[in-house]
Amino acid sequence: MSELLLLRGAKQLLTLRGPCCARRGSALRDLSVIEDGSVLIRDGRIVMVGPTRRLGNLKEVRGAAEISVEDMVVMPGLVDPGIRLSLLPEENGHRPLLKPKQIAELSFDCNRLLRSCLEHGTLTAQLTAHAGTGALRSDVMLLRRLAGLKSPPVRVTHAWRIDPSTASREPEYDFRRAFQSLRKAGAVRAVEIEPAGDASPSPTGAISAIAAEAGLAINSKFMADLPPISTPRNVFVSSDLAQQKCAALGASPCTAVFSPIRDLLEGRSGIAARHVADHGGAVALCTGYDPWYSPNFSMQLALSLAVLRLGLTPEEALTAATINAACAIGEENSVGTLESGKYADLLVMNVSDYRDIPSHLGINKVLWAMRGGKLVVDNRTASKVRSS
Repeated sequence: MSELLLLRGAKQLLTLRGPCCARRGSALRDLSVIEDGSVLIRDGRIVMVGPTRRLGNLKEVRGAAEISVEDMVVMPGLVDPGIRLSLLPEENGHRPLLKPKQIAELSFDCNRLLRSCLEHGTLTAQLTAHAGTGALRSDVMLLRRLAGLKSPPVRVTHAWRIDPSTASREPEYDFRRAFQSLRKAGAVRAVEIEPAGDASPSPTGAISAIAAEAGLAINSKFMADLPPISTPRNVFVSSDLAQQKCAALGASPCTAVFSPIRDLLEGRSGIAARHVADHGGAVALCTGYDPWYSPNFSMQLALSLAVLRLGLTPEEALTAATINAACAIGEENSVGTLESGKYADLLVMNVSDYRDIPSHLGINKVLWAMRGGKLVVDNRTASKVRSS
């Protein structure tokens, strides 16, 4: 028997309905808000959304279990396209005394991390991993272990980060074989290829072509003096990117992913996200979580900093943290908006106006979280304790 659930009477229902692609220009600011809105859910997927008065009179709603969300904001679950995991820190001299992790230890830590992400509203994430040893075999072992996580708390997609040293050391045919086997096993859906930081010849272009042939999406970095590799789906950029490169990103089909938390920790300041958006680009947000250098997993904090430091409006930041972030990892058909047919992955926020969400810097405003129509976070008791 099917399960029917009605979330009834949200003060503001942020649907973000629209085309199933990254939002740009004026669409970046359009949250498609329904005042006094309701959501009908059947078997973990959204059946319909609309004004409470209209949905309440439909025969499809009869027999549905009802949950009142009056005076609250209901919105899509947050999506984090930028969680990074590795056994070793990067060889940049910042923290040479840190102890390397074992694969089993990192796998255990990953489940705890994802649970923390869930508590703060992230319902979908991309884990980008590499062993950090420069050896392809170690990377493959780690990726298979992470893909084998049982019942992860959030929806997860996996990406393989290939650094220039690994790309230079291993034969191309080994990469071809690894890409095919990992994709077949469902262990990887994308690769992130970092350009070499100097003018020396690099095989990363050839590696990205091999990955694309294997059906994997390409993620890349826009470094200070180098363009992204190939034609990536998304490009990770810093907030201090030069204006001419912001213009180039604005005209490109890829999504520019910003990590305001990591930029803050690393002392970067700039409003490149504002410039990319003004040039018509697709902007997304991520935490930039890294256990060695940026151990913060809150997409709510990333959203706040995007408004306070990157120059985005609350509407743009919310779009960048939901549908555009989903597009950055290829999940736009499943999550990122509240529309018929998509997973009922949503948040009930303990605010009465969505514009207040970014102003609560560092405060978790998630009252409930639902994943696939199931309640997975319930902070109502904690909220009552705080208010008493």
